[in-house]
Amino acid sequence: MPNLFRNVIKNSLPALGSNSRRVISSILLGAYLSHPLILSAGELHQHIEVKVLEGRVQASFCNPEKGCSLVKPETLGLPAGQMPIDQLTGTPIYVSEFSIFPDRTAIDSPGFESIAGDMTAGDRVRYRASGHLSYWSTDKRQWTLAPEGIQIRLAGGLDIQPNQDCGQVFCIPKTVEGFTVFNRHGVSSATSLIVGEVRANGSLHTHLDWIIESDRGASNAPAGAYMVELQLVTESHPVPSDSLWIMFNNGLPLADFQQAVAGRVLQPNTDTALADKLFNWAESNYPALFPHTTASFVALGYYARCYRNNACVGIKDNHIFATGGEFGPNIVTLGEFSVFAAQAGL
Repeated sequence: MPNLFRNVIKNSLPALGSNSRRVISSILLGAYLSHPLILSAGELHQHIEVKVLEGRVQASFCNPEKGCSLVKPETLGLPAGQMPIDQLTGTPIYVSEFSIFPDRTAIDSPGFESIAGDMTAGDRVRYRASGHLSYWSTDKRQWTLAPEGIQIRLAGGLDIQPNQDCGQVFCIPKTVEGFTVFNRHGVSSATSLIVGEVRANGSLHTHLDWIIESDRGASNAPAGAYMVELQLVTESHPVPSDSLWIMFNNGLPLADFQQAVAGRVLQPNTDTALADKLFNWAESNYPALFPHTTASFVALGYYARCYRNNACVGIKDNHIFATGGEFGPNIVTLGEFSVFAAQAGL
């Protein structure tokens, strides 16, 4: 079994450098020998299927009949056949579960997989990270922004950088490992890295490492469900895929994690009727910021409205965000949706 386990690790971490693979393999193997069931439960292990259709990258739930891993809806507390798709936005949600290791809390799922013939040989698949780190806890039982000091690090992605150190007229570019950090304020470090390179037969199978971290210590992030946002592109097909969300269970009993899933899939995360009342109230009371009445719409995970002065305001994870107009070019957080609604007397 240890030799088989080493082979599984070797095949599941192809995007990492050899030194990184050796270190992580030693950690995972030690965890397996001490707790042989820690990685074999695996009910929340799955792959994201990646393919190119009509000149654009598409990410979707994979087909287990083709040999990939897919979490059953019943495991998530959903009716049979109902995939985890956000009810308000239609965004697909891929689930995973952190495992505790001696020096970190991490997982290499979900992986990215393409079936032979689905992609162009040699093309490089990249992710684009966006949004904010979302959080669900058993005390509030509501999706909101992650606590301060908590982040998820996506490690093992690659980038190509110029190389001027070879002493020749033309130097082969360097391949370097990078990482992306998600927290309540957004995304930092590298916002786009290479997931992997398509094989000669047009297939892809690669895993990156998701690590949850706290400023109080590597493994001290609060128990709860966490969620991040990605899009996928390739170098040959730069138009990004639709957004996808990846939800992680960090220490919740399965019944509680199922409630976190239900808070997105079986009911809308935002009270749209209350949101419309708040938007109407803001238009009446702050015409300089919101100069006319307009209709609400759903975009990029937000329930939002936009105005002729280029300002847009949106609600997501019980927080209000704004951009454009007097808010400036970046997305800024204005505060909690429920607090604003209460202050408006709604």
